[in-house]
Amino acid sequence: MNQKNNPIGMIDSGLGGLSLFKHIRQALPNEDIIYFADSKYVPYGDKESDWIVSRTTQLISNLINDGKCKAIVVACNTMTAVAIETIRAQISVPLIAIEPAVKPAVGITLSKHIAVLATATTVKGKNLESLIATYAQDIKVSLVPCIGLAEKIENGKAHTAEVKSYLKNILAPLVEQKVDTIILGCTHYPFVSNIIQDLVGSDIQIIEPSEAVTAHLMRQLKRYDLSSESTNEGSHIIWTSSDPITVADVTFSLLGKHLPVKTTGF
Repeated sequence: MNQKNNPIGMIDSGLGGLSLFKHIRQALPNEDIIYFADSKYVPYGDKESDWIVSRTTQLISNLINDGKCKAIVVACNTMTAVAIETIRAQISVPLIAIEPAVKPAVGITLSKHIAVLATATTVKGKNLESLIATYAQDIKVSLVPCIGLAEKIENGKAHTAEVKSYLKNILAPLVEQKVDTIILGCTHYPFVSNIIQDLVGSDIQIIEPSEAVTAHLMRQLKRYDLSSESTNEGSHIIWTSSDPITVADVTFSLLGKHLPVKTTGF
């Protein structure tokens, strides 16, 4: 069966993965995309590992079976950290997973001190531990669990004084410690990257992996001959476990664009 014109599936605990969606949409304008936001249960960062594995596996299965998705992009660092190996063993479509950009950060740091901003689960996860052990043996890595930040962004508070104050408190020690590269280890965080940059100053570089993940997706589609043959602009829809009106409003606040939203039964 020709699956070339089937949609790409994206999944995140909420709407943070729309930061990656923007890159994919721009790079692959003719591809249809179904984005699943599990906003009813955001954030995943404070959930038990068994629950994350079970929930992520179920939702990806639904994207493949109900959405007929030809490839899956896991746009959630917490899902990657906890569930990715289980998922890889269970699905037959290409799977592209986001992870903190440790390797690129090591390549550009001059002070040999980098920081990772992430959810508590990602900070404690074996995936990040492995990345640091592989690429950053000679680098000081400060791990900063940003408790509640993803939830604030998910609730439409990205550009509020509350979030700016929160970020100021967690970033001040990094500046004092001469960190020169900050990794955004949650897809929600690029939506406040401008605030972070203003707070830490232009001498500190901020990186996140959206471009690398998009490039990997493009390679996988080409490898498996799954690139869309359509010449039309792709259609984009959000599936969500939460209230569609709220999700639509937050989506517009993050993207500046309205997307159709469908509430699912799972």
